[in-house]
Amino acid sequence: MTAHVPTPVGPPLRGDLFELLTRTASDFIARPTAQVGETIDRALEAIGELFDASRCYVFEIDEALDAATTTHEWCAPGVAAQRDSLQEIPLAMFPWWTAELRGGRAINLATLDDLPPGATAERALLEPRGVQSLLVLPVAWRGRLDGFVGIEHVRWPHRWTDEEVGVLRLIVTSFAQAFERRRLDATLQMANTVFQNAQEAIFVVDRDRRLVDVNPTFTAITGLARSELRGTPFTQLLSERHDAAFVAALWESVDAQGYWRGELWHRRRDGDVRLLRLTLSAVQGELRASPQYVGVFSDVTRLREQAERLEQMAYHDALTKLPNRVLLADRLQQALAQGRRTGRLLAVCYMDLDHFKPVNDTYGHDAGDRLLVEMARRLTAVLRAGDTVARLGGDEFVVLLPGLQSMAECEQLVERLLGCLQAPFAIGDGVQVTLTGSIGVRVVTSAGGDPEALLRDADQALYAAKEGGRGQAHYYDPALDQELVHRRDQIARISTGLQADEMALYYQPIVQLDSGAVFAVEALVRWDRRDLGLLPPSEWLSLIEDHELIGRVGAWALDAALAQGARWRAAGAPVAVHVNVSALELRDPGFVERVRGALARHPGFPADGLRLEVVEAATMQDVGTVAGVMEAVAAQGVQFALDDFGTGYGSLTYLRRLPARTIKVDRSFVGQMLDRPEDRAIVQGVLGLAQAFDRHAIAEGVETHAHARALLKLGCTMGQGYGIAPPMPVGEMDAWLQGRPFHRF
Repeated sequence: MTAHVPTPVGPPLRGDLFELLTRTASDFIARPTAQVGETIDRALEAIGELFDASRCYVFEIDEALDAATTTHEWCAPGVAAQRDSLQEIPLAMFPWWTAELRGGRAINLATLDDLPPGATAERALLEPRGVQSLLVLPVAWRGRLDGFVGIEHVRWPHRWTDEEVGVLRLIVTSFAQAFERRRLDATLQMANTVFQNAQEAIFVVDRDRRLVDVNPTFTAITGLARSELRGTPFTQLLSERHDAAFVAALWESVDAQGYWRGELWHRRRDGDVRLLRLTLSAVQGELRASPQYVGVFSDVTRLREQAERLEQMAYHDALTKLPNRVLLADRLQQALAQGRRTGRLLAVCYMDLDHFKPVNDTYGHDAGDRLLVEMARRLTAVLRAGDTVARLGGDEFVVLLPGLQSMAECEQLVERLLGCLQAPFAIGDGVQVTLTGSIGVRVVTSAGGDPEALLRDADQALYAAKEGGRGQAHYYDPALDQELVHRRDQIARISTGLQADEMALYYQPIVQLDSGAVFAVEALVRWDRRDLGLLPPSEWLSLIEDHELIGRVGAWALDAALAQGARWRAAGAPVAVHVNVSALELRDPGFVERVRGALARHPGFPADGLRLEVVEAATMQDVGTVAGVMEAVAAQGVQFALDDFGTGYGSLTYLRRLPARTIKVDRSFVGQMLDRPEDRAIVQGVLGLAQAFDRHAIAEGVETHAHARALLKLGCTMGQGYGIAPPMPVGEMDAWLQGRPFHRF
């Protein structure tokens, strides 16, 4: 069914409609662009009164949003306005309506029964507003739909004749012409604004290659006034450095390619010679008249001077002024040649700062830059005259120690390098930080070697120094090289597995031993390698315990556990979720924001339902920093649990200083407590500590019902272990939560 209704037999078209057409067209022509809106409002009012309509309105279409917005509206007395509620309506919501208008067709509805069956969205919009009859006319210009005009009757139906629709189309065409005029005026105004305010010089050249107009930047760069430039030859821009052949080649390029782009010299009125970077383009008009030309140029004299200075600085690091990688390569070649001539040793030392990234994250990059500049100064101060220290980037430095007579001399210089970093670094505002450095050393004999290979060896030795505990030097050992490379490959494979979504969470329930009720679940990371199958943490997690990758795995596990916890909550299973946290994460100042962000992404899971499990040994290094991070996280409502409690050496200290409300008795004690009285005594002692410090206790390793009953006798009411349930993937965990019968140990 189409929107067009048959033309009824009736009186001829009224003269007042023609008068309205004439008056509206004249109004649009006579009034300036700024009054287009007022003219549209008057026309809508006249149309509404002439046809005794209820509402007349204009929707304008935003092509970027693909949406229509009411910009003008007239309502008859007693009819409520609806302009404010009809803003940015997506056209995709009304496919039939939009298709009709884009096809240039009017929508003429004598009643809503004229709507085709598929126009359900249109009916849903019109019926609640009480529309009985409706005429919608597209506002289009040269095939572009700019909007539409609607005329509604809500008090009684109205049938539009073809003659009325035809004349109203002519009136609406005036609207379209007014929109186009407004758009062109805005474009011209924008072009003029750009011309007047551009930071580049702009000029126009006529067919005779004489200047027609210039913008203020042109006069500022050249020193020539606009009034004296009009009508002067284009060659006014060129200094005496450019001859007639240069000018001819320039115009030949413009005529052949439509533009010329390059640099030329200009002598200002004051005699100063400036280098200009110019683009000169031919502009062809619609009437195919002879072209004019538009030129745009900027003064690049300073850029050229800076480029020359930068060329001089190309071999040095901009921040520290040390040699960069390019100059290092040259110095290394010279050092190798020297070694071959003298037979002395060369040491290639690859070094960086330990834990430099937290300085940038905590104090900002400016503070980090000041630290690097001071590091460069210290390294340079302790080196000999013929040594080289270069910065490769970040906190990575390479030191070349040529002409060494013995390994003892090499070791003495390397220790001097490490020692110069021990004093605190002042990074501004009274803040000082103390860092250590790690060095990888590759000693080269007179036989020499490939420079790139030597740097790789030194880098490999640096990796080994960090693996060995940081703050030390490690000398390259070919025997260990393969092992370190293998370890790096394994870590890279773990990173790839994380990116490939091979990680999975398994869940193990924690229950009330006296009632069997589920108190919480612990999320345990598993790696489901596509080539090897499911790998437990013992086979890979230790490889990244002191690597930044542990933080990425931890962030993924936290996010996934919170998402699953929110789903359980929504399904009526409000269990707490335990997530393990590594030592490296606890020493990261960004960990607090990471937890806050994860909670914000999963508002369906409350902060007090999250328990972060911290291995007791993880707190032994820098307990003050760890305590501060834990307290900041706990302030968000998150709770902590000390895992493997009793295996460390400072348990009482941790109970006193760390905000952990729960302690987990290590499975190694619980598993043997039935057979070994000393383990039973340890379990009893840990439970006593928990009670004394008002902490909750969870026993791990509950393997049998006998363990559960023994723990209950000792006063432990919560436990987890294979005697209750093994770790399970989420699907099995869901079934376990739903189908597990009530059980009391």
